[in-house]
Amino acid sequence: MAWTGGSLPISVMPLPGEALESWIGAYARRLHATNSAFLDAIGLTGARTTQMALRLTELEANALHCATGIPRPVLTAMTLEPYDGLAVTIHLDRRRLTRPPAWRFSAARTRFCPACLAENAGRGPVFWRLPWVFACPTHRTVLLDFCPDCHRPPHPWTARRLGPRSIGVCTRDSLTSPTGHAGRRPCGADLSQAPVLRLPETGLVLPAQQHVLTLLTSDACARPAALAELKQLYALAWRVLRGLHTVADRAPEVVRIALTECGEVLPQMTADDVGHDAHNAALGTALAFVALHPGHRDHDALFDWILEADQSLQEGPRANIGRRAGRWSWSGPALVERALARLDHQATLQARLRYASASPRPRRPTLQADTIARRAALIPSMLWPGWTMRLLPRLKDRANLRVGAFRRGCSSFLLLPGGPSELNFERVGPLLDNHQIHTDRDSVERRIYRQHDLTPLASTLAQLAYALDTHGSPIDYARRRATFTYASIEFDRHAFKRLCAQHGWRTGQEHRTVLLRWYLLMLLTGEIHPPPSGANTRFAWHCTEFRFHAPRALRSFLRRQAEDNLARHGIDESLTWEPPNSWVTGVTWPGISPTSLAPSDVRDLLSTVTSVHEAGDALGLTAEHIRLYCDLTDVSTTAPSAAIGNLSNQLTPVAAEVRQGVLAPEQLRDFYENQQLELAHIAQMASCNPDTVRALLIHDDIPLRPRPDRLPPRPDITRAWLHREYVEKRRNMAELARERRVSHYHLTTLARGWDLPIRSTERRYNAIGHLDLPWTPSPAMQAVTASPTALDRLQTIVQVPGHPSLAAAARAIYDGRDGALRQRITKIEKVAGFQIIDRSASRLTPTPRGYDFLREATEILHIADKTRPKCQEALEQRRRERET
Repeated sequence: MAWTGGSLPISVMPLPGEALESWIGAYARRLHATNSAFLDAIGLTGARTTQMALRLTELEANALHCATGIPRPVLTAMTLEPYDGLAVTIHLDRRRLTRPPAWRFSAARTRFCPACLAENAGRGPVFWRLPWVFACPTHRTVLLDFCPDCHRPPHPWTARRLGPRSIGVCTRDSLTSPTGHAGRRPCGADLSQAPVLRLPETGLVLPAQQHVLTLLTSDACARPAALAELKQLYALAWRVLRGLHTVADRAPEVVRIALTECGEVLPQMTADDVGHDAHNAALGTALAFVALHPGHRDHDALFDWILEADQSLQEGPRANIGRRAGRWSWSGPALVERALARLDHQATLQARLRYASASPRPRRPTLQADTIARRAALIPSMLWPGWTMRLLPRLKDRANLRVGAFRRGCSSFLLLPGGPSELNFERVGPLLDNHQIHTDRDSVERRIYRQHDLTPLASTLAQLAYALDTHGSPIDYARRRATFTYASIEFDRHAFKRLCAQHGWRTGQEHRTVLLRWYLLMLLTGEIHPPPSGANTRFAWHCTEFRFHAPRALRSFLRRQAEDNLARHGIDESLTWEPPNSWVTGVTWPGISPTSLAPSDVRDLLSTVTSVHEAGDALGLTAEHIRLYCDLTDVSTTAPSAAIGNLSNQLTPVAAEVRQGVLAPEQLRDFYENQQLELAHIAQMASCNPDTVRALLIHDDIPLRPRPDRLPPRPDITRAWLHREYVEKRRNMAELARERRVSHYHLTTLARGWDLPIRSTERRYNAIGHLDLPWTPSPAMQAVTASPTALDRLQTIVQVPGHPSLAAAARAIYDGRDGALRQRITKIEKVAGFQIIDRSASRLTPTPRGYDFLREATEILHIADKTRPKCQEALEQRRRERET
């Protein structure tokens, strides 16, 4: 029929989501014309369909709109222009595809689904042109890239003059024409009948395709996030496909499942990179989707394998975690942080701190040296007492811990996170006036944390460092280090003499004044200084004793003296400060948080003990934990000590005149004679020394009762009671002493007099004394659990049976420490008195007596597991009550 311009008399509407090439080909076939003839007829002579499919010019869009009536936004949606910069990259001037933003370059290839071609008369959607589309969600098949006959990318939407006339067939020229046939001949293969790979509906590929399609169709506001995720998927998928040719034998189970789903065919490889066909895209994207999004059981294992695959592609020696994580920088910070976190266990402590790889948010170091110098002014030369309590493991009390060097080393390590590589541990120490570099570092890594995991330390220090950069500190420690020294601080001797007169203390000689100035300097600078010149050889020991034995009134006096020193120098800062707990998250402390200890409970305990080691044993802590807590809270023991000055033999008139409150004569008589309170209890109420209370009672002519260790037998303390509570129930001696309001020494003396065995003191709460056992443990169990690590012993021994050997058991349950596990089992069997584990069988099995022992141990552990939440709930309730 003749046509004179304007709208075409025959209309062909595009299908939803159809590609422009498909629609033009369908229109041409409807008009019994070729693609080029159709374009010539509407005024687009010489136009190329392949270029129009990418982006329409103004002339092309107007001509198509005028001839067909299709709105211009619909025409634009049929091209690849909406996906430019997200899934494809269109050259601005030449209208051709270049490498996509986040995938391998796939040229102008069009993938296809045979079933879709059959159902839609050979027409197909525009997203078949995108390199990120590899599966048909409707028919659950993998898209095809090539014609099954000519094995080339087909042209199913081209209407040619020479045919073929059928729809949905390959129109590429055949490479094998019959002999004697003149001219070119199309391939003509029926693409709708091509064999396909079926995908399971609940497998890995289809969910990944659905997610990618959601990203590709996101609105303009969500496109930056979508592009960022596509880059991450590509970074993972590329390494997955390469890794299948290098470390496939070490791949997790999910890789085998994905390979089976994709036909058990390994990805194709070109000379220098992976192929870009639909099979590769499906396999790589499906596994990348699993590795990127949590939920699958192999989520972390797959990412670790991808990191291993990436390392296998590198030549030369194994790179550090910074270089390995830097290979992911193109994909954005998210994968860099995740790679750093997964590589954390392979790094040294310095590297873990510099990259913050053990913290919840790893990051690449970007700070300059001047930023680290500013951070040094916010940090004391020794780590804050509260944070030292958290990071100091609960080691043996009498071990030479060198906690001072440990605290200096931790402060120096605080300057490493985010800093440049040239600022290593040796160079940052002098910024804090820490010059014993090797001693400080060895004390942290080789002494304190020699057998402990460094992860809590690395995570805490990294989080504190970045939080200090963000929030700052109310104290300028650099100024204090420069301002206050032994020579520059001022101490009011007259005020100290008045305090001594009030409490009945001797002022002491010059040695005591130097000791008080030392403590005053510690308050001002936040660090423990070495003895001054001329101090005697016992000065350091007296300093350590002072931190535990100094009375509360004397601590308060020294704090006022420190505040006066700040005021004299015009420093308007709080005397002490510590970073808040909220600055650090996700850490299990190897020590103890100060906030978990109630000051009233600790004060009650210290009123019944005579040494710092006894207090540490009662709380399951080291002696240094107790001293640090006293430094932090001004809590101290009421026991006298020569380190702080003895009591006077007689009260001075001044001391008698200032008595008030608890120590007032009438009130003191009522407490001691009528209420029958002990000296330690009254001293605790008055915040003074028990000997002060004793001196005041003598001064008031109040007859003294016998000392607690000379008390006559009390009805509530009998041998049967002590045997039941201490020996059978395994309760703590300090706890029983507090319950009966007697001293620990008094109760221990009674136990020895009654021939009751005294257990080694529990250094941490890991015994079975708190458990309410419905039976009396067997003699062997009583012997094994008479240990400060009773539950640890039982937890270890019950896990040994079933392993092929002790070496295999050590790898599974004991961090590979074969010798340590053998030694622990031998000790347990020696204490029990018989062999528990039979090592002669092919697998480790219990002996007949060992079977009964392990059954009893399992029941004890089960009761301990049920009891632990109740204890934690009670502690949490007490913490909430204290906060209220």
